[in-house]
Amino acid sequence: MTNPTAQDIAALRSEWITGGRLVVGDDPSPSDHEAVYRWGLDFIDGGADDPDYGTVLGLIYHSLNFDIPFSATKSVRDDLMHMARRKLEDPHWRKQTI
Repeated sequence: MTNPTAQDIAALRSEWITGGRLVVGDDPSPSDHEAVYRWGLDFIDGGADDPDYGTVLGLIYHSLNFDIPFSATKSVRDDLMHMARRKLEDPHWRKQTI
């Protein structure tokens, strides 16, 4: 998600509040699901300075697309969970691009 507007952010936040627990709940390791969910809210609201902001917002956006079969977005949800867990461990961690 590149150059999100304040309206985009507000809409994504609202969607995460209503659907984010479904997204993280699909992950087989539930011990940190609440932390990942809260991290998602915090990141949507305050992660704009993070170089991975657009990437993470895109993952959140696509993981919340319930108009297509849930199984079709599994890899997106997996990527989101991976990035969230890495950033929870180390807020300065960055996704490496090639």
